[in-house]
Amino acid sequence: MKKYSVILLVLTFCLITVGSSVWAEDYATLRSDYRQLVSSPALQQQRLSWERLIKRFNAFVSRSDSKQNLENASFLRARTWDGLAHVSGRSSDAQIAIEVYTEFVDLYPDSRLSDDSLFSAAVIAEDLLEDNNRAYQLFQRILLEYDNGDMAGDARNHFVSLKKPVSTASYSSSGAASHTLLGSAPTLENIRYWSGPEYTRIVLDLNAPVATTPQLLKGDAPRIYFDLRYTKLAADLPASVTIGNGLVLGVRTSPYDPQTSRVVIDLNRIADYKISVLQNPHRLVVDVMGAPEKVVLTAPVKDDKSLRSDDSIAGILDTVPDDQKTLHVPQQRRDEGIRTIVVDAGHGGKDPGAIGPGGVYEKTVTLAMAKALATSLRQRLGVKVLLTRSDDRFIELRERTAFANRVNADLFISLHANASRSSGAYGVESYFLNLSKNGQAAEVAARENGTNIEDVGNLEAILFDLMANAKINESSRLAAEVQQSLVAGLSPHYSKIKDLGVKQGPFHVLLGATMPSVLVEAAFISNNREEKRLTSKAYQQRVADAIVDGIKHYSASFEQVAHK
Repeated sequence: MKKYSVILLVLTFCLITVGSSVWAEDYATLRSDYRQLVSSPALQQQRLSWERLIKRFNAFVSRSDSKQNLENASFLRARTWDGLAHVSGRSSDAQIAIEVYTEFVDLYPDSRLSDDSLFSAAVIAEDLLEDNNRAYQLFQRILLEYDNGDMAGDARNHFVSLKKPVSTASYSSSGAASHTLLGSAPTLENIRYWSGPEYTRIVLDLNAPVATTPQLLKGDAPRIYFDLRYTKLAADLPASVTIGNGLVLGVRTSPYDPQTSRVVIDLNRIADYKISVLQNPHRLVVDVMGAPEKVVLTAPVKDDKSLRSDDSIAGILDTVPDDQKTLHVPQQRRDEGIRTIVVDAGHGGKDPGAIGPGGVYEKTVTLAMAKALATSLRQRLGVKVLLTRSDDRFIELRERTAFANRVNADLFISLHANASRSSGAYGVESYFLNLSKNGQAAEVAARENGTNIEDVGNLEAILFDLMANAKINESSRLAAEVQQSLVAGLSPHYSKIKDLGVKQGPFHVLLGATMPSVLVEAAFISNNREEKRLTSKAYQQRVADAIVDGIKHYSASFEQVAHK
């Protein structure tokens, strides 16, 4: 009996030891085993070696309570999928690797590893899948969101060499591109969304009817997914659209197999949903039921280049089935302070903006001012600053605020240089989005929009829809603070600083922004004296410093109001 007791004790000890080693596995062990795998050609040739390590990373990520270890383990999990994809050569492994990398960026947007993740995902798309469209989008995302990161230089080299893709390839099981399998198939052209108090609506614009059956996956990362058979993705369709309203994290798209595209709606929590198929034009409308948390109501966030239908709020409401009620827009509360600011350098690339009498391009001076402003904001306010462009490239006007919406910016500042038919016109003025009330504002809006005054009038119907949720009051106060600081900051150093005041106008570049946003006309490039000032680094820096002062005053006044 004593013998059996001893055996039982030994067995119990062994079970406890084994069990504790399984459940107490730490990040250091995982990292060590990962390094052993990637340094052993023999182990790498065994798929089971990769799969076992991925399973262990999944288990660790699901239960770790250490934020730093969780972030590092999530990144190494993506690296493991990356290694498996390169060894196996399977397009399915490559697709998952890209997904895991981009999921890491969505979870840890401020991580020092986020730009590395996007770069690795882009390289997989470019080299393993030969998907230049997706690689282009991923490299572009690095340049837009992580232009100060250590991967920006390499990303820019790849981005330039790829140029802009003009077609979307589908993939064979070997990973080789096949442009014929989906030749004239239906195309998913655009993704839009609308947040309401009772549900979030996601609209998929297609150029032909498509049938699909959605599936709900429960668990720690609930999501709705559905496969669009015989459907391809538009070349300029973003790989992901961030929603982040507390109910829906976002929407992801990717080729699933040679004849199928998959759409995934990532959820914050399990929720009911319904899907409607609409025609003329063809759309799939997915309603995720439930109230958002700290909802950000917005005109649909999207890449304007993929726009195929009306993108106004009215356009979105037109997609509502007849049995649905019109959405009512609650006001967003912003009591978390200013953390992220998007600075927009007006014009760029093929759009030079106004040209001064000395041949100076507006796009050149706005970029210089934007970089100076970004540096001042980071140094003086300690906030995260993202540029819509950091070099001479063309970006659609709507894409600029769409970018600001995607990164959940707290403020949007668009920098411009004014122009007039009269060479004697001079001064500084600031604008916020609203209906145009005078001819001068309409003229400025038409020039900055690249349209004519008649087209400006056509925007008014859209702007009426935007009144419910645009940050009109906050934008007007921000514009007032910036304008006052510009005049106060420039007047001691320069003669003839004319205060042209704060105006309102229907500017495309401000349309759809869900945060307080202003457009600054820093001087008249059409005026000889002010053209020279705009090219001066001293003037550019003083403009930047004055705008920072204005933002500081705005922030202080907002906090006072918020605490009353």
